[in-house]
Amino acid sequence: MGFYFNYVMQTTMFQPKGGMDMIGKAFARQVQRLIRYNTKVTKVAQDDSGVTVDWQDARSGATGQSKADWCVCTIPATILSQIEFQVSDAKKAALKALPYSNSVKIGLEFRSRFWEEKDAIYGGHSFTDQTIALISYPNQGMFSNGPAVLLGAFTGGAGGYRLAGMTPEQRIATAAAQGSVFHAEVHRREFLNGASFAWSRAPWILGCCATWTEQTRAEHYANLTSIDGRVVLAGEHASYYGCWMEGALTSSLDAVTRLHARALAA
Repeated sequence: MGFYFNYVMQTTMFQPKGGMDMIGKAFARQVQRLIRYNTKVTKVAQDDSGVTVDWQDARSGATGQSKADWCVCTIPATILSQIEFQVSDAKKAALKALPYSNSVKIGLEFRSRFWEEKDAIYGGHSFTDQTIALISYPNQGMFSNGPAVLLGAFTGGAGGYRLAGMTPEQRIATAAAQGSVFHAEVHRREFLNGASFAWSRAPWILGCCATWTEQTRAEHYANLTSIDGRVVLAGEHASYYGCWMEGALTSSLDAVTRLHARALAA
């Protein structure tokens, strides 16, 4: 029952039409010519005059460099702590001291919206102490016909590691089987397809989101978010709204505001 009483999960919330990634796509439309896709950063160096980033094309293997006067770096701490990064020892220590949570999501597609038709469930969640942790019901497309998708699992901790260690096919089978505790016969008869994502196995992040404690914030947060020469970090890990897009956005606004003031002063 306490799930909705978190202070960042109040009763009125909005979603972009077409899914949350519409936000990222809207940003991309504005800066399309500036984006280099499928590119892995291998080194970030700086001096008094600017920043140089070494990179490698993830498909062709070709390497190159990009240079700028200043750098807002949004690479997750899990990755940034493993590459050559020319910043202070205090900032490096902050990056290494910041673990990330592990989470797994599984989507399950069904022939019909049986949770509405049979059980009169319209949005919300069903919770379980099984590995999947919960099922989430879509709050769009209500009363419509045809296939629909449930969030068949959203879990972390020990459950997240168990699912992450499975093959995608095993994850989907596990979610369908454990979900049958709520929707027994219909879960099997109506199932069409599924997809899963394990953040801890994604090579560009190696975890879901940063997990600060009061102790690590007191010791490292100021060093992590400070402007270091010509580099400043941004992202949900550099905010007090961890694991939320709101944290990433407020962090970026803060970072560019401070960097802009520094650039003008220089």
